[in-house]
Amino acid sequence: MSDEVIAHPEYATVERTIRRMQKQLLQRYGAHHIGVSKKRRGGRKQSQTCITFYVLKKGEYEAGQGVPASIELDYGNGARRGRIATDVCEIGGEPEGFLLRGGNVIVSDDNENGTVGLVFRRDGRDFLLTNAHVITDPGAKPGPVTVTSTQGVEVEGIVTRLDDLEADEIKSDAALISVPPDSVEPGTFQQQSLRLESCGEILNNDKRKFFYVSDNEERAAEWLAAVPGKTEVKIDGRKLPYARFHKLKMVKGQCGPGDSGAVVFCKSSTGLTAVGLLFGGIVAANEILVFPVRHCLDRMGVDPDSI
Repeated sequence: MSDEVIAHPEYATVERTIRRMQKQLLQRYGAHHIGVSKKRRGGRKQSQTCITFYVLKKGEYEAGQGVPASIELDYGNGARRGRIATDVCEIGGEPEGFLLRGGNVIVSDDNENGTVGLVFRRDGRDFLLTNAHVITDPGAKPGPVTVTSTQGVEVEGIVTRLDDLEADEIKSDAALISVPPDSVEPGTFQQQSLRLESCGEILNNDKRKFFYVSDNEERAAEWLAAVPGKTEVKIDGRKLPYARFHKLKMVKGQCGPGDSGAVVFCKSSTGLTAVGLLFGGIVAANEILVFPVRHCLDRMGVDPDSI
């Protein structure tokens, strides 16, 4: 056996060594995962190849169990011709998939931006809820949409169901989007550690504080009024007859056009309750217009109690 540290061993040899020893190395040195990479000194990449131990936090191991300066290479034929240097890298948190959440940005094929409302899984399929007017103009046929996660991963979605924005009275402005399997993290929202527990209602003179997420920022509002009758709302240059919605006054953050499609929710100590689907607002007054989310889901053929 040689004690020589080889600066540039073949990657196949290093990978074989990691595979052979991975379980033992993970248990002994408390790493989250182990990789083959280039050594770093002072944050600068060096030319030397090494086995890197990726740990949640440096120094968290039993006394005397620190990562060795080098590890014996496995050449697969019983030969022992050298060692490979090691390195330790602190990752700070566990890796996670870049899945879609409520509050992510959604873009239609005519380049109009909106916000993902709910993300959920139903009968083995992944779906998003947002506004119909985010997806297409009134009377126009919808095309594919693109959803971008906070980490910049793009996912293409297909419109499954859409409210009619040319109706005589618009009581829901919703669109149901299907996305590829395992694209969403069901019941989650950006900037929220709690998950969706249920779908509820907004009450007249509701005393609760309401929240929504848009552009990766949490906004907050309070109940202002219920609007039962037809009201003209300007959508894509046209005044459309919306009815049976609530007005909420912002108490944290400024509302804006890109907020359309966000789901409004309330918080408890155990989880979130979705209550509304934001479809518009009055920027000058910093007020948002919100449909009851249960009604919107019913219109999309989704049982609100099933998500």
